Amino acid sequence: MGVDAPDPADRQAYLEEQIQRQKRGEAIDVEWVKAELERVRRQQIASMASVQRNLRWLVLGAAALLLVLWIKGGGPTQGRILVPGLVLIGLLTVWVLRRRQR
Repeated sequence: MGVDAPDPADRQAYLEEQIQRQKRGEAIDVEWVKAELERVRRQQIASMASVQRNLRWLVLGAAALLLVLWIKGGGPTQGRILVPGLVLIGLLTVWVLRRRQR
């Protein structure tokens, strides 16, 4: 065959054919298998990057919500919880910003 990129159903069928050929001890299309493996790896990397972006937004949203709830609950006026609350918010912000730079 070749290194062409057939549609997903054809790719799956071709992969099954290559597996059966390997089990029978016949030669397989090594170039196509390498290209398919590389395609799957690129797809996984793109998917992982998307998940990480979504998680960053989720963490930022949760930190903002915690800040709003803390302020609404009178957080800044309560001296005993002011410092730990600010430290937590600062740590979350630093953590998210450092993760974003990677």
